[in-house]
Amino acid sequence: MATDTQTKTSWLWAMTVAVMLLIMEFVLLSALIPADWSTRMRDQEVRWVSSQLGEGTATAVFASAQHWYGMIFLRSGLVDASYDLLLPDAAVVNETPELNKLAAVPIWPWVKTRLDLIWFAIYLAIQRLVVLFAWWPFIGFVLIGAVGDGLIRRRIRLAGFDYPSPLAHRLAVRVLLGLGFLVGFGLLLPLPVPPLAVPVLAVIAATALAVLLTQTQKRV
Repeated sequence: MATDTQTKTSWLWAMTVAVMLLIMEFVLLSALIPADWSTRMRDQEVRWVSSQLGEGTATAVFASAQHWYGMIFLRSGLVDASYDLLLPDAAVVNETPELNKLAAVPIWPWVKTRLDLIWFAIYLAIQRLVVLFAWWPFIGFVLIGAVGDGLIRRRIRLAGFDYPSPLAHRLAVRVLLGLGFLVGFGLLLPLPVPPLAVPVLAVIAATALAVLLTQTQKRV
């Protein structure tokens, strides 16, 4: 009973830390990243996608990312609403002379730049998700192989009356949790991410999954 409570507390603590780090990453992105850095990062990532996935796949990735971004955020009016909410409207300022001084405050260009960066980061996160799904045949192959390998090794271990390793099982669980957080963190990472990082992470996840299944204790 105490072990179950401790496990639930650990999961809750891990999720809380993950959410806090993601929020901190988003605040860092929106407040501190230089505007020209986003352009360099975008250009570098576009080159990597084109060179590592091929021109045909890269074109499909960019088209899908633009489609989903446009459908979710542009057509719904969320992008325009954010600018209307946080930036002074020129027509309203012209009709209300009292707002001229407020509209002349130099903070508004900075706010607009931050909004541009935030929406660019959201678009880039969608593009990275599309790249992730573009690798689904490879990811599915290695995960199915890992499940099969782990189950076979587990049956061999049970047939030989070998004891499972709690340490290996715990490490495998933590690796999988860490990879899940890393993927979520990487979607908003203000650094260019190469597409070949996806198969590398998939292989690591498959290895951890195989170890997890192999070292899972037999249920009575």
